[in-house]
Amino acid sequence: FYFADGKIWVRNYQILEETASTAKEAHSQKKLTGHSHSTSLIEIGPRFVLNPIRIFRGSFGGQSIYVNEEFVNPNIVRSMEKKEKGEKYVRRKGAERKRKKREENLVVPEDPLADVFH
Repeated sequence: FYFADGKIWVRNYQILEETASTAKEAHSQKKLTGHSHSTSLIEIGPRFVLNPIRIFRGSFGGQSIYVNEEFVNPNIVRSMEKKEKGEKYVRRKGAERKRKKREENLVVPEDPLADVFH
């Protein structure tokens, strides 16, 4: 694991040691690396990211050793989104009331030719 971007990134690896199948491959491998076998790391999964919020001195409480100041609770984000939608609704209803009031106050002059063809 490693710590980057204020988060703990965890990945699982497997150490894979391969030995040469022939003496010729083993000899060339030993010339290149100094060993008759090669070792490599292969990521075998699953990987995950931990976003630490607070680290306590005790197991489940006590003095706070670390506090993530950038962390925002998802419930607060959801609440803010709901408030924005509510404000949008209030603005829309206010505009609707203004439009109805304008239509009520609108006086259309009577057309003298309206009943010519009736």
